[in-house]
Amino acid sequence: MQEQKKDTRDWSVAWKNPLVIFWVAILLTVLMVNFFMVSMAVVTNPGLVIDDFYERGKNHAAVLAERQQMEKLGWQLKVDMPELIEGKPDRIALEVLDKDHTHFDVDSATLYYYRPSDRNLDGSVELTQLETKGHYASEFALPLKGKWDFIIEVVKGDKKYSIGQSFMVKDPE
Repeated sequence: MQEQKKDTRDWSVAWKNPLVIFWVAILLTVLMVNFFMVSMAVVTNPGLVIDDFYERGKNHAAVLAERQQMEKLGWQLKVDMPELIEGKPDRIALEVLDKDHTHFDVDSATLYYYRPSDRNLDGSVELTQLETKGHYASEFALPLKGKWDFIIEVVKGDKKYSIGQSFMVKDPE
């Protein structure tokens, strides 16, 4: 008869078991990732917070009706937005056209800019009318690089028309 080898490993100490070491390593990895995510959430700005969220939610039907009214008007806003660079003043130009592609004047044209991560940087710029009918322009600068949201709104009488878009402001090199 062959002699069987005896298992001389000591399993009474858990730290010598490879399966225990493997599971502890996975647990520590998950905990470190969670700690990193929580610390990033606490350190960074939480983003936009709407104080009157309930009122805005109630007005959602009015917002949808206004959007349908804008589509019926058929106005077109052609925006000439340059490549924006942090702290550098630049010129934005706007052309206002009706549904027949004819330029027309409006009572006011305003550019609203929003910083999604810091509401203290939000603001607006009035676009001034140029000599040419339906053309507006203004110069402005944004203080920080990163993502910005823009809304251009034109008003003629009791009618409003607006478009929105997001832009990235680049770092000055």
